[in-house]
Amino acid sequence: GVQTCALPILNKNLKNATTVFLGTELENFDKISGYGNILKDKNIFKVAYVGTLGHSYNIKCIIDALDISFNDGIKNIEFIIIGDGPLENEFKNHCKNKDIKVNFMGRLEYPEMIRELVKCDIAVNPISKGAAQSIINKVADYAAAGLPVLNTQECLEYRNLVEEFGIGINCNNDDLQEIANCIKKLYYNESLRYEMGKNNRKLAELKFDRKITYKSIEKLILDEV
Repeated sequence: GVQTCALPILNKNLKNATTVFLGTELENFDKISGYGNILKDKNIFKVAYVGTLGHSYNIKCIIDALDISFNDGIKNIEFIIIGDGPLENEFKNHCKNKDIKVNFMGRLEYPEMIRELVKCDIAVNPISKGAAQSIINKVADYAAAGLPVLNTQECLEYRNLVEEFGIGINCNNDDLQEIANCIKKLYYNESLRYEMGKNNRKLAELKFDRKITYKSIEKLILDEV
């Protein structure tokens, strides 16, 4: 698969090109998750992050924005963090003086991660300012799980998908109040969450399902033969 972030094609002899995201095996995801029959805890608003706990991901901004939301009256938020990395202890220390509940679950096997992810209400994609990532693995899993996404990633490729498909809200990476406002918007509007989650699942089916998308690679190769 090829992941791009609006990069120019440098091979001038290339006749045809296509972008295929790494995506996920949607059929397998659904078998594990039980998609369509998922029961969520109505008493807890779960915010999910899946991925590395490293310099490319601004987990602190989400923790701070959730803490703002808590102090504004939202008391039943739980931030689920699935993954590990070099900044895990730093992120844990950042939570010490906060009122929100943050659950560091560590690195989970993929099936276990899926089962935890689909129980959540929204997902966050907090890419650090200036980071080079584009369409990364976690956004395919968020889409397969049918979760609305709060996105701080600067790369236009994913920001455009968020807008075009209506799968979530784009925020500025360093604006804590804006992020908190977006969290509150999703928290208080269940119908909006449902609509954005449904749209993200549709995106998964169109753009991230390897059973479908990888066929475009086969076609491109066969057309060139």
